Amino acid sequence: MEMNYNVENNSASLHTGKTLTSWTICDQFISNWGKSNGFGVIKDKVVKKGVEIRRRTYICEHGRKYTCKSAKETSTKKILCPWHVNASCPKVNNPDSAIFINKIVDEHNHDLSVEAVKFREDKKFNDEMVRDIQFMTDHCKIGATAQRRYLEGKYPSQPIYSQDLYATIKKFRPTAKSLSNDAAQMSDWLDEQKERDSR
Repeated sequence: MEMNYNVENNSASLHTGKTLTSWTICDQFISNWGKSNGFGVIKDKVVKKGVEIRRRTYICEHGRKYTCKSAKETSTKKILCPWHVNASCPKVNNPDSAIFINKIVDEHNHDLSVEAVKFREDKKFNDEMVRDIQFMTDHCKIGATAQRRYLEGKYPSQPIYSQDLYATIKKFRPTAKSLSNDAAQMSDWLDEQKERDSR
């Protein structure tokens, strides 16, 4: 899988004052710029006026702080990395609705690795693979081992990692909680019907 870092022939540099033509282009440019520099970027805060986005903050995937809700010891990649970019689409004196990069804090508190980002991108399942997994999970009720054999045969050049396969299968399997919610909703509906019909 080849990563294209140059969006709409813009210079590959990210700098204060850089102008982009749309939020989609801005999102893609900043994401690709981060990947080419060895880290992932996620969208953080957004300010909207009506339906239009006026300001957005992008942060490093290691930004924020993880708050553990259990006593179990866990590890996390959320380590308060200070890297962030602020972009805006001013309402005044901006007839083309251009997006401007206002602020860049280009500091990290962790190692950067282009190889790690490329590995993460290369191991992702493509849309066709996800549809195959969904079909085998929903309609055929096939387990992970058989799905893995099928995917390895159909996509021999794509690495299949168990953890990624299990996580994708889990997206399409109903959980006990969702099943109990369905049962609770059905019970509530039946109670309503009983109240309406006073026989």
